[in-house]
Amino acid sequence: AVVSTQSTGILGHNRDTSVGIDPDIHIGGAFKGIEHEFTEQLTDDGLVLKQMMKPGSGPIVPSRAWVKIHYSSYAEGHDEPIDSSRLRARPHDFILGDGVNIMAVDIAVASMKKKEKARFLADARYCYGKMGVPPRIPTNARLLFDIEVLHFVDENMINEYDTLSADDRRDIPQDKILILAAELREKGNENFRKNPKVAYNSYMKAVRVLEGHSPNNEQEEVQLQGEKIKTLLNLAQSCLEHNKTVDCRRYAGEAASLLNNEAVKNCFKSGKAHYIIHKSYVKEQKLREAKRALEEAVRHVPDDVAIRAAFDKLENAQARENALERDRMGRWGEDGLERL
Repeated sequence: AVVSTQSTGILGHNRDTSVGIDPDIHIGGAFKGIEHEFTEQLTDDGLVLKQMMKPGSGPIVPSRAWVKIHYSSYAEGHDEPIDSSRLRARPHDFILGDGVNIMAVDIAVASMKKKEKARFLADARYCYGKMGVPPRIPTNARLLFDIEVLHFVDENMINEYDTLSADDRRDIPQDKILILAAELREKGNENFRKNPKVAYNSYMKAVRVLEGHSPNNEQEEVQLQGEKIKTLLNLAQSCLEHNKTVDCRRYAGEAASLLNNEAVKNCFKSGKAHYIIHKSYVKEQKLREAKRALEEAVRHVPDDVAIRAAFDKLENAQARENALERDRMGRWGEDGLERL
């Protein structure tokens, strides 16, 4: 139960109990017996406490970041969670500080890093208050939360870049540019299925951020190209999904061209670029062009099972098309007129 009672309600309805909760979590009984394990105090009044289970990496989740977590919440004396994203096999995502969650969860997540797992013990005043949400959440109930931060995207960094002048953008160190581009690419990945327009715009913006930066040396140039190749391939795949076949070939072709550079050469990525190009031609029913692109993909990754299977499938389709063409030609006379 992490969602604020002022939003859409409590998560946890229609739970799929075929998906287990975190096997390392065993609650049940009174919280008083485990209070000493929560050694970090997150609020001045000591009513939200933290126990680190697995350290994360990188910076702490900033305010206004888009966050994706798994969680389970427990009421005192209950062995089973009162709510769990794990049981639903669907992570919970939100903008930190938007008021979607109860206070305890926002306070907890604001103390965490990417891939971190932790437990939190929170007083009713930071959860559902004296009234609770009967019968699911008792009155004046303390809750225990098991939370794992799967990923987050720092929207502040993205928004701040938009406000900078061209001169200020040129002064940004490359390590920050690479982080920003990676954040945008990950935002695109997260929205690839559920919000394709956001995904496409995120990839495009990442490419522009990278193209707007001038590296200071050869090493920086290699790093910049490596990030751009990954983003271009995702952008091409996004175009392919929405039948923008010409744009798809443009971006995949640009990635393939960059991959000709020995410093960033990667046979798998080159094969992927040509494989995407082949798929764009297949969508247009241009089988000869598709075959040429696929031959390039095979040249780079000859042992790839998926590419080999696509090649066999394409050859069969082309054989069928050739047979139909020969059949049509056989019905023509010397004068080129159709016969019965």
